[in-house]
Amino acid sequence: MPQQTCLFASPDETPSGLVRTMEHLAEDILPAKAASGAYPVRFDHCFKRIAYDVAVGTKWDTDVTPPFCANATPAQLRRAIDVLRAMARDPDRAHEYNRYSLRCRNADA
Repeated sequence: MPQQTCLFASPDETPSGLVRTMEHLAEDILPAKAASGAYPVRFDHCFKRIAYDVAVGTKWDTDVTPPFCANATPAQLRRAIDVLRAMARDPDRAHEYNRYSLRCRNADA
C-alpha cells in the first residue's frame, strides 16, 4: 500500500525540509485560503510575520538574526509550522495570532 502524505506534513525534518514545509504553507496554502476574505491578512509575508512572531514569542527579529529561515533553530521552525497549520485549519486562530503579532510590534490590533 503506498504511503499517503498529508498536505501539512513535514516529510523531511531537516532544516531545509522544515523551511520547504513552512514556505509551502505561507506562500501557497494560506494565501489561497485568504482569498475567501476570512483571514486578517492576504499575503505570504504577512503570514510569515505572524508565524515567526508567535514562534519566537516576540517580534521575531529581536531574537533571531534575519533572515528567519536561515537563522531560526529547528524548534523555532517547527513552531512556525505549527502556527501556520493552525491558521490554515482555523481563520479565527489567524485573527488571534495576528493580534498577538501586532501587539509584539506595538501596533494596534
